[in-house]
Amino acid sequence: MGLPAVTSKPEDRVAIAHLGQALKTALADEKGPVRAFLNGDPQSRRAIERDLEPAAVDDLLRFGIAEQTEDLLRPRFQAQLIGPHLVFSDLRQSMRVVRKTEERNAYVDPMWEGPTLSNLLVREPAESGLDMGCGCGVIALAMSTYCRRVVALDMNPRALMLARFNMALNGVDNVEVLESDLFSAVEGATFDRIVFNAPVGMELLPRNALESGEQILIRFFSALSKHLKSGGMLHMNVCVKEWSRASFATNLRAWLGENQKDFQSLFIELWRVERGLKFKVRRWIAPFVLPRQYGRLLHIRRGLLIAERNGVARHAETASAYDTWATSLGPRFGASLVKSLMGTDPGKAPAGPSTAVLNTLDDDHRPLGGSVTTAIFNKLQNVPAAALL
Repeated sequence: MGLPAVTSKPEDRVAIAHLGQALKTALADEKGPVRAFLNGDPQSRRAIERDLEPAAVDDLLRFGIAEQTEDLLRPRFQAQLIGPHLVFSDLRQSMRVVRKTEERNAYVDPMWEGPTLSNLLVREPAESGLDMGCGCGVIALAMSTYCRRVVALDMNPRALMLARFNMALNGVDNVEVLESDLFSAVEGATFDRIVFNAPVGMELLPRNALESGEQILIRFFSALSKHLKSGGMLHMNVCVKEWSRASFATNLRAWLGENQKDFQSLFIELWRVERGLKFKVRRWIAPFVLPRQYGRLLHIRRGLLIAERNGVARHAETASAYDTWATSLGPRFGASLVKSLMGTDPGKAPAGPSTAVLNTLDDDHRPLGGSVTTAIFNKLQNVPAAALL
């Protein structure tokens, strides 16, 4: 595949920011050549220069965003607007193709889950934020709007390259991008907000399967209390397992260790898997990953975990296909809904959607927002404290 590189330098920040502004302006034309180009489709330079100054097109070439053959400009990356930010990532590729390349572990996916997760963040003003596993920087950019300072971490040098470029592209100067294995680069630092889009999917490669899942979760949660301030909040896109002798809720409390009573947690299930080839592979690998006292693997669940260090030892769970509505209903709705769920006593939820949540929506989106909140609250269940502690 031969992954390309962005060739910018720190002294190029001003020029990159100007390029970002020019591209955002050109994207106002939803059917224009610039939008098609940023979606990954080659365009003629003459067509692009109808919406961009020649100097901006030269910068696309200079920074390695595009390559030119005669009059044809070929994109080497793709980009999309996520809220107010323009974000570049690798060109969309079939994952079957990516997995066959030597660069499969460096590939930065085209933001499949980042935009959805960013619309479910509680965007209240905070002093400090941490984007763990930042990828191309989608979450760090969102956090930069409500955190005074943000640290973005990743162990993939390619992700760091794209994240730094995207910060410059959007003129964001309150985000520091660092190479790190989980918290290794921020030892001793604490944060008000931590977001982790965890790399724990349904990998079939044995090496990836052994290094994902609980192997990362145990390391992350055992260190979380050292880095999340009192009153702080964690948002985590996570893939979890349910075992015959240990639920995710009980494992979470065990991983948090002696500070487990400090945390209130909520898990919103997106989907679950309990059959098929990938599940069989994971079940076969399971005894090599965790001690046998966990028992038999029952199913695997993907979803959003929210945890607040507020001294309330409670865990609740619900379910929703939030990937179908989070983007369309927007970040104000997502933040208000999450806050409402965290503040509700499961089993005593209101009969209908919260007025405060629905007030974040315009009239056209209220019917969908109402059905979403009603369904989520109806499924909200509290895990008994005796089962956790």
